[in-house]
This record gives sequence, structure tokens and C-alpha cells, in this order.
Amino acid sequence: MISRNQITGIILAGGESSRMGQDKALVLWNGKTLLDWVKSAISPLCSQVLISSNSTPGLFPDDKLIADRFRNIGPIAGIESGLSHAGTAYCLIVSCDTPLLTTTLFEYLITNHGDFDISLAAHDGVNEPMIGIYNKSIHSTVIQSIENNNYKPPAIIRQTRWQEINIHPDLNFYSPELFKNMNRPEDLDIETL
Repeated sequence: MISRNQITGIILAGGESSRMGQDKALVLWNGKTLLDWVKSAISPLCSQVLISSNSTPGLFPDDKLIADRFRNIGPIAGIESGLSHAGTAYCLIVSCDTPLLTTTLFEYLITNHGDFDISLAAHDGVNEPMIGIYNKSIHSTVIQSIENNNYKPPAIIRQTRWQEINIHPDLNFYSPELFKNMNRPEDLDIETL
């Protein structure tokens, strides 16, 4: 079993948030920011949590902020930066706009990671490249892909030993809204479960 001291949490909060109209990570929803919802889900499982963001550091005074080394190439830049800064063998990667994810979901991913390079949460026939476990050892693959102008996470993931971990209704933590993204102001109307 992978232990807490072997895992760094990386929250991807570097998007432009154009549909939300403000920095998504700092949007309040049910009493907490979207970032704080995600952070509270992964913190019990991680020795350290890093926030991947190119925003002004003052916006995240209580967090360890890491900026992209490669700019304007999408979420793979945040993944690269997180893997680069992680001091552990494993990284829990999650986007900041998924506040309904639970600690139990991430425990399930960790338990089922096995000897894969990447394990992605999957549901309803789709996988979530921004919700999973990434081994730090794939950092060189990510760098090489970026240098070859390949910025698409799914294409980079397919170069590794990866798996989908199916999240289905028979699991006690399952909810149909579990993977709900909060991208637009109207998405915030959903209640907590």
C-alpha cells in the first residue's frame, strides 16, 4: 500500500477560467472556495499539497504555489510543474473545479494503483486525465512530449503504462455528480451531497 509520505497532491488551478469570469479556484461554493473543497479531499492522503497556478501568489497566501515552466500549453504544463516539484514517488493530480470529489475516491485510486505509471478515474465510459495518480518517474516522458510539441494529456498518457479505474454505482462513495466540473456560474447551483 502506498503511504501518505509517498504522495504529493497537485491541484491544477492554472486555467484561464474564462467561462467562470473569475479565478475558478477562488470561487465560493457552499461556504468554501472550490480550491478548498478539493484540498480537503486530498490533504489527508498527501504529505504535501502543491497548487499549480500562474496567478499572483498573494491570492493563495496559505498554499505552496508552483508556476508553469512551459506557458500557454494547457494543463500538461501544470502536470509537468507538479511532477518536477514533487518530492515523492507518487502524485495525486486533480483539477480545482471538481469540489464533489471525496477522500474515499482517492483512497480507492491509491489502493488500486498497482505497478502502473498512471491510474485515472473513469466513469460512464470516459476517463479523467486530470483526476488520478501519476508516478513521478514519468516526468521525463512529459518533458520529451512537450519538447516535441505534444501537449495533449491523453496522447502523453498513452505513452506510459496506464490504467483506468472504473468508478461505478456499486461503490459506497459513488454519486452521479461525483465528477461534476464547476466551469460556469450556473454550475454552482448544485447542492452538496
